[in-house]
Amino acid sequence: MSLQVHFYRLQSSEFADELKSLLDEDINITIGSEIPTPADYEILIYPTPSKAWLEASPNLRAVVVPWAGVPEETRGLMVDYPQISIHNLHHNNFNTAELGFALLLSAAKFIVPMDQALRKNDWTPRYQQTKAIMLRGRTALILGFGEIGQALGAYCLGLGMNVIATKKHPEQYQGELNVKIFSDNQLHDLLPKADVLLIALPLTEETEDLIGEEEIMAMPKGSILVNIGRGPIVNQHALYAALKSGHLRSAGSDVWYHYPESKEARTDTPPADLPFGELENFVLSPHRGGMVEEVEHQRAHALAALLNAANRDQPIPNKVDLKAGY
Repeated sequence: MSLQVHFYRLQSSEFADELKSLLDEDINITIGSEIPTPADYEILIYPTPSKAWLEASPNLRAVVVPWAGVPEETRGLMVDYPQISIHNLHHNNFNTAELGFALLLSAAKFIVPMDQALRKNDWTPRYQQTKAIMLRGRTALILGFGEIGQALGAYCLGLGMNVIATKKHPEQYQGELNVKIFSDNQLHDLLPKADVLLIALPLTEETEDLIGEEEIMAMPKGSILVNIGRGPIVNQHALYAALKSGHLRSAGSDVWYHYPESKEARTDTPPADLPFGELENFVLSPHRGGMVEEVEHQRAHALAALLNAANRDQPIPNKVDLKAGY
């Protein structure tokens, strides 16, 4: 019997064609924003399904969010449906890690203010006392050593940095990177060692406001912070104050506190309550870490691997622990 899969929406016809070419022949796909008749899907690919979608098909056993992370409203809803597992995709792990590494290099070398000056034919930054530092030999602390954190760790090691990391269950790490891994509850012991703090955590009740004034002040003066997890993991007021005072040399972020709520708002939505854009020691990126030209190709392969596993009665990859949030 074929596996029945329903997509709420497909990105494009090119994506659909590539995905279908990668799937087992006996997987049957339906597409549409209305609940199909008959509603017999076993897997629903929909990031924010309603109760009606979850209850329409008596055969539903899994919901797939086609990117990393799970929307908060979906997490809350799925708690009431323990018989339905939820999964996401990790196809953009290296993409996001590369963006995080780019933010780190930009922050360490003060590339943005020098770029902006030279665009105006102003060479004076070249002759001023440099604020740039060498990263080789310094210690990077990575919070969250999942797939993105591990990719970021590999890049830092390649640069000659020392890397330490935190993970909720450090004993589960099976990689080969030369990294010392500690449990999450050792964070305050590790912060004084962090010349660079790289945040690659999901946003959960445990991680919201995890990095506040106390944590930032525990870092060495002149250290760097980069956030590619979620904005509210770092207290924005503490971050702004530390950048203004110079306790933090610089920082960069791809994740924010406010996002446009409409297409019209895209040209005028402050990403935070504070004017981070006025700070020359802060690098801003509009939450584009996973977006590269190849991303839909990557998504198609990751989704095909997940659906083929389900079709072959293998464990479905990337199951989300709703309690943990990832």
